[in-house]
Amino acid sequence: MIRKGKTLEAEESLLKAAESSSPMDRHYAYVKLIRLYQKMMQSGEDRLDQLVQICKQDIELFPDFHEAWTIEYLHQVPTPYFPSFSVLAEIYEEQGKIREAIDLCELALGYGLEETIGEDFPARLERLYAKSEPEKK
Repeated sequence: MIRKGKTLEAEESLLKAAESSSPMDRHYAYVKLIRLYQKMMQSGEDRLDQLVQICKQDIELFPDFHEAWTIEYLHQVPTPYFPSFSVLAEIYEEQGKIREAIDLCELALGYGLEETIGEDFPARLERLYAKSEPEKK
């Protein structure tokens, strides 16, 4: 649906999928919603609030998702990329909410996550710590 330009229909369908009782199904719906909202924002639509909300919901879901993933794959497959942490950290950084961005990176590292696209969490944390130093002075 997204490729055909039917973003509103895609959004509606993904929001329904995000109501699934399965943590894995919900996570994958959230990932698709994150991508959809990013695409809509690139086209000039104001979807920042929805994007932030979906990222927060996905982050809150992580412990349940990880448990379901571990049961499903018996530790044979590494935890997949979880973009909500890095997307929300980037938004917070752009908004000047450096402490919140740091907290998200620390949370992701605490869960054993590493970014697979772009900057990894340790490098991002180092950069964010450097940015936060002038705030303390």
